[in-house]
Amino acid sequence: MILLDTHTWIWSHSATKLLSDNVRKLIKKTQTDQRAIASISIWEFAMMVTKGRINVKIDPKRWLNNAIGKSGLWVIELTPEIAMESCNLPGGFHKDPADRIIVATARTHNLTLLTKDRKILEYPHVTAMW
Repeated sequence: MILLDTHTWIWSHSATKLLSDNVRKLIKKTQTDQRAIASISIWEFAMMVTKGRINVKIDPKRWLNNAIGKSGLWVIELTPEIAMESCNLPGGFHKDPADRIIVATARTHNLTLLTKDRKILEYPHVTAMW
């Protein structure tokens, strides 16, 4: 099972050229019900749209419906275990709360995190690739 970082998830639905070849192939070969996002990624998407950092060609609510509901993607909700893990990550992980929750989600569920984020890729306490 794989966990898509927010940008990986968005790009996988709207800008696949931005994905690495490795990630594109892994997403394609992984069954839809074996792909997941952390629930915080939905919030990050909404914030990016609201702040004008990304533009989607259709209504953002419809985009979300397609990217989650129709895709079969598994949304991993924020649980007490993930929340506690995000506050106690080993090795001095950086302070971005969304990244902390995404990394904690991957660690809690023993998932490979697909991300372009250098800080996450260099963090030795999570399995991540690009």
